Parts: sequence; C-alpha cells; structure tokens
Amino acid sequence: MTPGSTSAACAALFRRDLTLAWRRRGDIAMPVLYAVIVTTLFPFALGPEAALLARISGGVVLVTVLLAILLALDSLFRSDIDDGSLEQLMLAPQPLALLLGVKILAHWLTAAAPLIVVAPVLASMLRMPANVIPALIAALVLATPLLSLLGAVLVALTAGTRRSGMLLALMLLPLCVPVVIFAAGAVAAAQEGLPWVAPIAWLGAALALALVLAPMACAAALRIAMDA
Repeated sequence: MTPGSTSAACAALFRRDLTLAWRRRGDIAMPVLYAVIVTTLFPFALGPEAALLARISGGVVLVTVLLAILLALDSLFRSDIDDGSLEQLMLAPQPLALLLGVKILAHWLTAAAPLIVVAPVLASMLRMPANVIPALIAALVLATPLLSLLGAVLVALTAGTRRSGMLLALMLLPLCVPVVIFAAGAVAAAQEGLPWVAPIAWLGAALALALVLAPMACAAALRIAMDA
C-alpha cells in the first residue's frame, strides 16, 4: 500500500482502533458478561421446563445480544472526541464516510463478534435445538452489523451531547424493532421446521442498503454535531 493513500489510511485506522480496543479488554468483556448474566437468569425466573425454555430461547438470545450491543454503542466516538482525533479525521484528505465505515467495522468486531461467538452457548443454556442454531447465527451475523450501522448514525447525531446514553437508547430502540422481528421470524421458522431464508434475505437487503447509506449519513451527522 502506498503511504498516504486511502487504503493505507483505512488500514492504519483499523489497526489503531483494534489496538485501543485490545488495551481496554475489560470493555470488550462487559457486553459478553451482560449477555451471559441475563440469559442465565431466565431459567431461574421461569423454571427448568425444557419445552418452555426452548420456545423462548430464540427471542431471549436475540434481544439480549442486541441490548448488549446497544450498551457498547455509546463509546463508539467518545474517545475520538475526547482526544481530538475525530477532528483530524474530518480534516483528512480521505473520504470521511469511508474512514467512519472502517471505525464501525472495528467496533463491530470488538463489540458484536464476541457476542456472536458466545450466542450458541447461550442458546444451548436455554435448550434451543441444535438444528435451529444455524438460523440464529445467520440472523445475528446480519442483524448485529445492521444495528451497528444504524446506531453509528444516531451516535454521530448525539456526539456533542453529554450523557447521551438515554437519548441514544430512545432513538435506537424503535429502529431495533424491525430487525428483531425479521431475526426472530427466521429463528421461529427454523424451530417450526419451516424455510427461514426469506427473513434472512430481508435482513441481508437491509444490511446492504445500510452499508451504502449509513457511513455517508454518519459523516454528515458528525459534521453537523461538531460544528454546532
């Protein structure tokens, strides 16, 4: 890669974000710990009946993982605003939308990917049949980056607001509803032995659209928030 090129800048930013995330390994573990604790409490609250736990397992795992991602979204641009690196990104000659897309990818890898890895264990704890777990993983692989992209736009809109966590949650939760509906629909169809490709296809289409539009919207929102 040529020094100073767009690809070199994206690679350097990606390595920087992963390095900073590795230095704060406790922040990576917190969403996973939250998901494990919440999922563990359901058998104690509802009882050990396997049929009941299997029936609700898909919805419980999906909602728990999505809420865990919501907890991690608030820190997406916080450190960059505090140390001034966000202003440097905005002044860089490379496209801001592309650089923000790299940051969102790095955040997804550190915040959501560990949750996807632990999701089969959480599903097994709730007696989910083994043949349903592939549908759950496919739904999470598409739903989690979609929520990260949507959440990044809302984080950018509230970048200049202190204590924006509650405001971010209020704005993002309505956007989570369609994602949860399609993801849960795929899992429910798999549990019933029905084809579950259609809800996954809708999630994939929404993700493809968000991959194109969300970084540009995030860049515009950041410019508005930082100029305010």
